[in-house]
Amino acid sequence: MPHQHTVKILDWGLDANYDSVPIKYGCTKCDDVFTEIPKYEEEPSEHSKHTKYVDGCFGCKAKTLELSTGDAASNKGMSTKKWNAELDAYADARSQGIQPAGTTMKAVAEAKEASDKLGTAFDAGTMPAAAKITKQSAKVMKETGAI
Repeated sequence: MPHQHTVKILDWGLDANYDSVPIKYGCTKCDDVFTEIPKYEEEPSEHSKHTKYVDGCFGCKAKTLELSTGDAASNKGMSTKKWNAELDAYADARSQGIQPAGTTMKAVAEAKEASDKLGTAFDAGTMPAAAKITKQSAKVMKETGAI
């Protein structure tokens, strides 16, 4: 029974520009060899021979699949409103001279709280973590001249 040849490259050569090009092809299903890629003659699939769902037909099964956008459409991402609120809070803290460790609400709130305990603007780049600053540690930092 004849079959559609599945082509593989058997030999390479050089063209006029000295670029590498295939010069001999073979079939993976038989021992036929070609100097040009054989023409592919499309055969109608078994699926095209029926109009109703047939169990075991890949074409019928593929038609029932629903594609999902997955995580891209999930609500795991941050809303624009929340994003803008966080950036506004960060900008407000920066305008007061406070340097939070990040732009999240948690980082900004911790930096503001640390600033209140220290009595001066908190700087995440030069000071201990904002969450670790207590009234006692702020007192020690003042006494030692760290701030």
